[in-house]
Amino acid sequence: MRATWACRPYTVRMTSPATISSELSALLAAVTVAGRPVAILVWAGVAAVALAIAVPSFRGWVRLASAVLLGALALGEAVLIWFHIRLGQVCLSVDPQTGRAAGAFAVPLWIESEKLYALALLLATVAVAARRHGEELRPLLAGGAALLAGAALAVGRPFSAPLPDFLAQYRGYLAAWASGDAAAAAQAFAGIEGSRRFFYNAWYMWVHPPLLFVSYVAFAASFAATVLMLVRKRSSYEQTAYRCARLGYLPLTAGMIIGMPWAIVAWRGEAWWWSGKVNMSLMMWALYTAYLHGRLYLRRPGMWRVAAALSVLAFAALVLTYLTTYLVPGVHSVA
Repeated sequence: MRATWACRPYTVRMTSPATISSELSALLAAVTVAGRPVAILVWAGVAAVALAIAVPSFRGWVRLASAVLLGALALGEAVLIWFHIRLGQVCLSVDPQTGRAAGAFAVPLWIESEKLYALALLLATVAVAARRHGEELRPLLAGGAALLAGAALAVGRPFSAPLPDFLAQYRGYLAAWASGDAAAAAQAFAGIEGSRRFFYNAWYMWVHPPLLFVSYVAFAASFAATVLMLVRKRSSYEQTAYRCARLGYLPLTAGMIIGMPWAIVAWRGEAWWWSGKVNMSLMMWALYTAYLHGRLYLRRPGMWRVAAALSVLAFAALVLTYLTTYLVPGVHSVA
């Protein structure tokens, strides 16, 4: 089984560590310049959503405000796609001993500083597209998308400080290559090439996280419907919550199954199954499994309260699963 995209070695264009570093600096400056007006538009969309939700007389404009936020986020995503394409052209994994490139990097659009941004884009899409109970759900969904977008810009900073972990490792590799120390250069090349093959360019990385992100957004919609059910005591909201949870359960399960062989290959020799995020993910999956199975007995007295409690607990586990990445040491940790 091959875990990476095949890439035939080729002769490096006339380049050197200094040349690559210069091109990379120019690219980072360009994405910062391009992202600055986009960030202003996204903040404007966040403000529009907040205003439409907070002011009763503007409540009818929530969908329009959500569309403005979605448009701004989509424009920013276009800038990030361009940035990643250029990144693949600039950043090469070159063997310092032979001068030949093992390949280019295909860095996904949903890692590191861009993770919250991708989630905000997906949730804003659902907020605009929501049909069943759309008018009631939209303020909650749009509000969540606005919070994620604001956090993405304030904390993630995908335009002004993109991909800090990748760039730190790659610049370390360039520095080792330029140092003239053959042993250090060989060690740095082994590290960067391992990251390229088994992480950034691995097809798992292009399938596993997107499946989980889709499930997270579906579960967010399910949680919003559950909140409405608890507040307004209408069974139709519970049905919407169930449909959204059912929609999210399949990609969640598929994403977790796909992640296992990837973990075995990428973290060979490490006890990855003890990772805090892995265990929280299993707990989240078990809670959503219990919620979906609990609905089989929904006609029993008081069972709707049990189902609602399981829905809330499962979503709380989802949030903790995400936070575990930053708070708990382990193979998934980026803290």
